[in-house]
Amino acid sequence: MVQQLIEIKSYQGKLSEKINKELSNVHNLIFNSKDDLNKKLIDKKSGLTLICYLDNKIVGYKIGYEKDGSTFYSWLGGVTDDYRKKGIAQKLMDEQISLVKSKGYQKVQTKTSNKWKSMLILNIKNDFQIVDCFKDSNNQQEIILEKYIS
Repeated sequence: MVQQLIEIKSYQGKLSEKINKELSNVHNLIFNSKDDLNKKLIDKKSGLTLICYLDNKIVGYKIGYEKDGSTFYSWLGGVTDDYRKKGIAQKLMDEQISLVKSKGYQKVQTKTSNKWKSMLILNIKNDFQIVDCFKDSNNQQEIILEKYIS
């Protein structure tokens, strides 16, 4: 596990242009996409972004938003290749759950797929329960998981 100089910062709602650009670059590198995260966040209620920095460099992130008054949806996240399997995703998950629990949410919901096995395993290790499965528009299996936190 990476211990030294790790810092997790949290941001509410829209990100500053500087942070949005840096985080969007990391997101696009991880997922081979061309997203502007602020544009993806624009219609999300109570958006919460956690960014993990190591020596002031973004190495991971987790973004979520309010799905309804009692449910927080953990939506997007990832860890850069060089920092995977070092406990960063776990630290981000722990921080997200702690923050949303303190805000009064009763459960966290997320969605993943068989393609992202490490995320599926992390969720199951953290007592998320599979509540639904379905095929997406590309005929890929999607898995919805939930964890009660209250």
